[in-house]
Amino acid sequence: MVLTDKEILEKILKKELIISPVTNGIKQVGSSSIDVRLGSIFKYLKVVNQTHFDISDLEKLKKQIEDYSEEIVLQPSEPFILHPRDFVLGSTLEYLKLPSNLTARLEGRSTWGRVGLQIHSTAGLVDPGFEGSLTFELHNLGKLPLPLFPGTRIGQLVFYTINTTTMSYIEKEGSKFHSQLGPKNSSFYNDYDYQNIINTRKNENN
Repeated sequence: MVLTDKEILEKILKKELIISPVTNGIKQVGSSSIDVRLGSIFKYLKVVNQTHFDISDLEKLKKQIEDYSEEIVLQPSEPFILHPRDFVLGSTLEYLKLPSNLTARLEGRSTWGRVGLQIHSTAGLVDPGFEGSLTFELHNLGKLPLPLFPGTRIGQLVFYTINTTTMSYIEKEGSKFHSQLGPKNSSFYNDYDYQNIINTRKNENN
């Protein structure tokens, strides 16, 4: 069941759902969602002198991923200019903490989607028990550069009630983004299936 505006506000007031800061509940909360704002930290993917990710050396792979992005921190009145076809990682200004009986979907706001802003490619699901800021995968599909100011409402969260999970996000092995602040680089190399691939390739080369 989708939470209504009244239910969202009740859970926030009772501290069953943590979304902070909420500076204007009347404007941020819609009939069945709450708007989330853009934070001030960005991870811009650079053009680098690399042909591929090298999985033969795990430490080298981690460094490659770190070198692949540049962190940019903006002032509140300073925009990040997202050019057409550009891709950048951002994050919500809000810090979120979900109980074990709620899950959420991160969606874009229509007013920004109509000028070409896509706020996520794959990372739309928020697991029960998640805690931290959410990452935006920002992509400009339009024809003109988009000025993105910290504090702007570019996304919204829709909440769904579920039966209490047997294992929340923080208890799950491989929960890589718990308590994150700001956007984080990919760590696909920590996934168990990718670890299996790396180990198999090592054994084949020995």
